[in-house]
Amino acid sequence: MELLSPARNADTGIIAINSGADAVYIGASDFGARKAASNSVADIERLCRHAHLYGAKVYVTLNTILYDNELPTAQKLICDLHSIGVDALIVQDLGILKLNIPPIELHASTQMHNYDLRRIKFLDKIGFRRIVLARECSLQQIREIRKSVKAELECFGHGALCVSMSGQCYMSARLGGRSANRGECAQACRMKYSLLNNKGKVLINDCYLLSLKDFATYNKIGEMIDAGVDSFKIEGRLKDSVYVADVTAYYRKLIDSISNGKARTSSGSCIYDYEPDIKKAFNRGFTTYFLDGNPTGKIANFVSPKSMGEPLGKLTYINGNTLTISTKQTINNGDGLCCEANGELIGFRVEKVNDNGSVTINNAPPIKSGTLIYRNLDSKFIRSVEHSKTQRKISIKMIFSAAKDAISLHIIDEDHISTIETMPFAAQIANDADKALENLRASLSKTGEQFQVTEFEYKSEMDNGESQSENREVIFVPNSVSNSLRRAAIEHHIENRIKNYSPKDCPLPSGAAKYFEESGDYHLNVANRLARQFYKEHGCEVKQSAFELLPRTDGLEVMTTKYCIRRELGYCPKKNKELPSEWLSGSYLLRGQYQNFNLVFDCKYCAMRIYTKEKGI
Repeated sequence: MELLSPARNADTGIIAINSGADAVYIGASDFGARKAASNSVADIERLCRHAHLYGAKVYVTLNTILYDNELPTAQKLICDLHSIGVDALIVQDLGILKLNIPPIELHASTQMHNYDLRRIKFLDKIGFRRIVLARECSLQQIREIRKSVKAELECFGHGALCVSMSGQCYMSARLGGRSANRGECAQACRMKYSLLNNKGKVLINDCYLLSLKDFATYNKIGEMIDAGVDSFKIEGRLKDSVYVADVTAYYRKLIDSISNGKARTSSGSCIYDYEPDIKKAFNRGFTTYFLDGNPTGKIANFVSPKSMGEPLGKLTYINGNTLTISTKQTINNGDGLCCEANGELIGFRVEKVNDNGSVTINNAPPIKSGTLIYRNLDSKFIRSVEHSKTQRKISIKMIFSAAKDAISLHIIDEDHISTIETMPFAAQIANDADKALENLRASLSKTGEQFQVTEFEYKSEMDNGESQSENREVIFVPNSVSNSLRRAAIEHHIENRIKNYSPKDCPLPSGAAKYFEESGDYHLNVANRLARQFYKEHGCEVKQSAFELLPRTDGLEVMTTKYCIRRELGYCPKKNKELPSEWLSGSYLLRGQYQNFNLVFDCKYCAMRIYTKEKGI
């Protein structure tokens, strides 16, 4: 199973690879679903070289919908990315399939709403090499999908959750013109809302009603592998390098321990100098969402969309700015702590850890004994990750050969890639064979950050040109000479590995499968003539342009979500025969700071639907 990590930029991507990622995904200069995380072609090429050294892959996100005037730019960008050796593109807009582009591997982004099995089968039949499944898919659904399609399946495994079905959220576009399908999501789901029934009664007041906890599947890895997941995706192209390094390292170690190292799809072994811990990374609390079917616990965080971090323990005593916390963890100066107070998340900083174990903070919140305290910034842990010397090393065998007038170094790595470096040298027999051999081995083993010597062999051709494997005739090689030979051999082997790794050309999806619906509306996210043409060729008439192009959006559905506020609060009618009367409304009002929306609980499909209000209402 591939471990796929996010990369805000090339440097973060390199850190992800060094931390154990089998692949990284990164945004290009345009057309990525995270506009704030864009990168030049030159930077992506630099990342490709580093990744390909380890047999790891680089995927570029071109997963926004495209307007007609953007198609030529997108076509040129795709050609440029193919030329630098990008392994695959993650796309949403099916108009891309009608462009004149090279044979580069294409992945169907989760922005295509890959939840409906009919759609997933269609994408498979037309030839997508990989399908990124929706976050809402359960293990049982993944198993069924695996049996139904040939394409690789990529599944989210850790990170922030979009509350909406991916590609089907238009709240941000409605509120301020910043479209999620155009890479400009304003995260309307992380804002405060109140819920009112059809009689105007406030059921929930001023809370983060749509803000979900973070996805974490550390206890489901084995089941995901068994279900047929090909790629385990960590969310977070806007996250910093500490987050990416920590979470990548955590899941690398976990996947290797569960699979006995057999799930890895790239080369090299990671040597960590810190213990990764996802609880210390940014998180809003954890949930497995719908992975087990219907959630059994809370999946939303009504208190705050900010990071809560790890629970430390309960407050036992407070006196001014001095707190005593019952915890087994070590608290350090500079740590960031937080807690819930009056329905809000309040944060404060540790200024001093006192001799008696209490801490002095900068601004004591109005809290009482018994309050649960969290640490959302572990200063010592962050420093350990920031200054980490984590390395990823490829195992190599070195064979040193000595002749009368030349020496050579043969490198064979764990992937059986071979490099031979030879240089002229007038050999002389060493007076102390054992010491000469020991010095030679030590000098040649200083291979830097990329390689580790796991096997060393000395060969001599000093006697009539016949090779001898033993050290009967050990020559004396000055360190300056052996160092020069090693540096040249390692440099050439790096280039040899990168050259040996070459993404294979992949036929573009072009199957003649018929789309499963004869017509479609704005939910198909069609924003250009080529996408419209694609659907028509596959038997589907697009009757409405993308939401972003519509002159009026009053009364339209702007979010479809499997998450349900009523179920979250224990008022699911399928589980409770008798509900309080105020929760029996046919429709509800979601009142926000900037705009109000109509909300409908669609129990037939076990979904929640949010609509814009009609003009004037």
